[in-house]
Amino acid sequence: MFSNYLAIPSVLLSLLFLYLAWEVDSEYSIWIAPCVVLSAVIYIFSPQINWWWYNRRPPRLEPGLSSLLERFCSFYRRLSPGEKDRFRGRVALFRMGTDWEPMAFEEEAVPADVQLVLAAQAVMLTFGRPALLFDKFEKVIVYPRPFSTPEYPFDHASELFEPDGCVLFSAEQLMRAFAEPSNWYNVGLHEYAKVYALTYPGEPYPAFEAEDAWEKLQTVSQMPRGHVESVVGIAGVDALPVAIHHYFVFPERFRVVFPDEAKVFDGIFGSGPKV
Repeated sequence: MFSNYLAIPSVLLSLLFLYLAWEVDSEYSIWIAPCVVLSAVIYIFSPQINWWWYNRRPPRLEPGLSSLLERFCSFYRRLSPGEKDRFRGRVALFRMGTDWEPMAFEEEAVPADVQLVLAAQAVMLTFGRPALLFDKFEKVIVYPRPFSTPEYPFDHASELFEPDGCVLFSAEQLMRAFAEPSNWYNVGLHEYAKVYALTYPGEPYPAFEAEDAWEKLQTVSQMPRGHVESVVGIAGVDALPVAIHHYFVFPERFRVVFPDEAKVFDGIFGSGPKV
């Protein structure tokens, strides 16, 4: 981390003055305190320092993770070379700025590919905005498989718990949707669409309340409402996050079936997904 490099001079100086005070003259000891204080300040503010630095010089994704984007993320493949570089940088920053909490993983860490997939869903939504993170939803809890919670005491694949500002996912359903986007509903994009709507409530989101809304959503994706709700694992799914999901995953068909809504989404999400 950049803050570690920044702290090296003050640490070395404190050791130097300690040596001089011990071996040469005790008056050198007065210079130890400022060096120690500076090191402590850097340590305390290291998250802010690192975020400031890497915002200006985003870290590079590992080649294997970049390959996953190229292979499975259609949104990423449609970007220009410069936009792809920006997308990878924002994905790397999102991973850094997220509080990942693994549940029941053997290595006690959320796997890097799972982090990549979740970060990519969020970055797709915010790619047209300067702000990268969802400040009120930086905690992400990931289970290997479907899980139960006090709010939903039965197995399900994703959940947004607004009081604690956290989002929960099953890695199994998430990774399957990333590999098979045409056949499997993506719970990562679904929950982050909900997070986006909560973060930017003033946007003119379409209602999708017409009687044929779900029928038209199925026409776009070939995914019946039953499939969506069975993957998420919770009945009564709202249509808006499903529509946002389809707007990004099936952009051509979405524009044909929902031309007016697609224009509204273009304004909300920036230029919209390239088709």
